[in-house]
Amino acid sequence: MVNAYGRHIDPYAWGVRKMLTRAMLCIAAIALLATSAFAGNRNQSVPQDDRVFPIGDSGPFDPIPGLTAELKEGVDNKGAVYRYEVPVNWNGDLVMYAHGFRGCIADEATGALVPLTVDNPPLREYFLARGYAWAASSYAKNCYDVKDGVESTNRLARIFKREVGRPDKTLITGFSMGGHITGAAIEMFPNYECPEGRRGRLCRRFVRLLGKLSGGIKYDGAAPLCGVMGDTELFNYFGDFSYGAEALAAEINPLVQSQFPAPDTYAQTTLPLTIATLFANNGAGFPSELTPQGERLKDLLRVISGGDRPIFDQGFAPFQALLFSFAGSDGTVDGVLSGNVFDNTHRVYQLDGDPAINSAEAALNEFVLRIARDRRVNPYRFLRLQRVPEITGRISIPVLSVHTLGDLFVPFKMQQIYAREAQHHGRSDLLVQRATRAVGHCEFSPQELIETFEDLVLWVEADVKPAGDDVLDPATVANPAYGCRYTRGSTGQTPDILRTGLCPAE
Repeated sequence: MVNAYGRHIDPYAWGVRKMLTRAMLCIAAIALLATSAFAGNRNQSVPQDDRVFPIGDSGPFDPIPGLTAELKEGVDNKGAVYRYEVPVNWNGDLVMYAHGFRGCIADEATGALVPLTVDNPPLREYFLARGYAWAASSYAKNCYDVKDGVESTNRLARIFKREVGRPDKTLITGFSMGGHITGAAIEMFPNYECPEGRRGRLCRRFVRLLGKLSGGIKYDGAAPLCGVMGDTELFNYFGDFSYGAEALAAEINPLVQSQFPAPDTYAQTTLPLTIATLFANNGAGFPSELTPQGERLKDLLRVISGGDRPIFDQGFAPFQALLFSFAGSDGTVDGVLSGNVFDNTHRVYQLDGDPAINSAEAALNEFVLRIARDRRVNPYRFLRLQRVPEITGRISIPVLSVHTLGDLFVPFKMQQIYAREAQHHGRSDLLVQRATRAVGHCEFSPQELIETFEDLVLWVEADVKPAGDDVLDPATVANPAYGCRYTRGSTGQTPDILRTGLCPAE
C-alpha cells in the first residue's frame, strides 16, 4: 500500500492505527458522556425547570406580495413554536434568527407566565428577495433562559436540514438576549478551528463528534446586534447601578439602608427613599432632575456602562425607570439560576476615568453593600451549556457585532467585554465591532441592519473582512464624532440631529 506521499506502508499497521483511532474516538465519546452526565447530576433544580409556558399569538405569517416562498410553522418536540421560510429562488444559505428577552412572569399575583411567541426577522423581505431562507424559534421557555434559546435555535436548524435540506452556509443573528444566544451558539462544538494536514483531519472528526454530543450546529458567520456579549456581567451591571444608587443616597440620608436579600417592603421603603434622595424635589424630578448626589449616580452609570461617549447624556433619563425596576432583585435571574449571581466583593467603584480614587469615590466604596456570588450558582458543564452560558470570546468564525451608544439596558460595555475576551484568546481577527448613534435599546435603522448583513456575507463568502470601530480606547470612544462612521438613515426615534447632524461631513 502506498500513501499520499508515495511511501509504502504496512497495510496491517495502517489498519491497526485506523482501529485505534476509532477506538480512541469511542472511548473519548463515552468519557465525555459520562462527564456530562455527572456534571448534570450535580446541578440543582431551579424554578425555571418546572415552568411550562403557554403558546401565544405570534401574529401574521402571510406571504409577502411579489415574493414566492414556502412558509412553514410548527411546534418542536420540546414545545417551542417555530417558523421558517424558503424562497423559490433559494440560494442555498440559511439565516437563523434569535429574538430578544420576552419577559418571564406576566402576573405576579397569579403566577401566569408570558406566552411563547415567534418573531419574523426585521429583514424578512430583504432575505427572501435575495434568495436567503430564514428560520426563527420562540424557544421552549421564556425568562432570561439563554441555554434554552440556544438549544431551541439549534433544534430548529436540524429540523430545517431534515425537512428542506442541508444549507450551503448557515448564518446566525439575534438582538439583545438573542445576541447572547448567538454568541453562545457559535462557541459550541462543532464551531472549532482545526489545523491543516493529517492532524486537522483527525481534529475535524473529533470536533464533529463533540458537536453531536453537545447538540451544537456548525455556523459560518454571526451578527449579534445590541447583544449581551458580556453574559452574566449584565447582572453585575444592574446590581452595580442599584446598590450604587442606594450607597450614594445613604451617604446623606441615613434612612436608606441596603439589604440583601431585599425585604418584601423594598418597593415601598428603600426604593422610594433612594429615588427621593437622588432626584430633585424629593423625587418629583425623577427621572431627569438630579440632586448633587444624583449627579454622582449619573457619573457612576456613565462609567459602568462603557465610559464617556456620545449619546450617553440623552439616554440617561429614558432608562432610569427600567434600571430601578431591577433594584431589589434576589440575583437568581427570575429563578433561572439556583442562587445569587451578583458579586461586587472586590469591585472598586469610580465616578470618572481617572484610576486614582478621589474623596467622592472613597465614600461610595465605603457605603456600598458588598455581596458575594453564591458558589456553583452557574457552574460550568462540560459539553453542556450553563444555565446562563458564559461567552469566552474563543470564536472560530467571522463575527460582526453592532451596538448603539445610548443603550443603558444592555450597555455598550458589553462590546468592550467581548472585545477583551476575543483579544485574550487571540481571536480579534475574527471579530469586527461597530457603534451606531441612537438612544434606544436595539434601535437600528433598516440601512444599518442591511449593511451589517451584507458586510458579514461578503466576509464569509469572499473573505473580505469589513472595517469596524475601536471599542476599547477611551479617547476614541469619547470623541464627539464616535459612532458616525456606521450610523445610517433614520430610526424614527432618536432625532436625526443626534444621529448624523453632529457628524463631520465626509
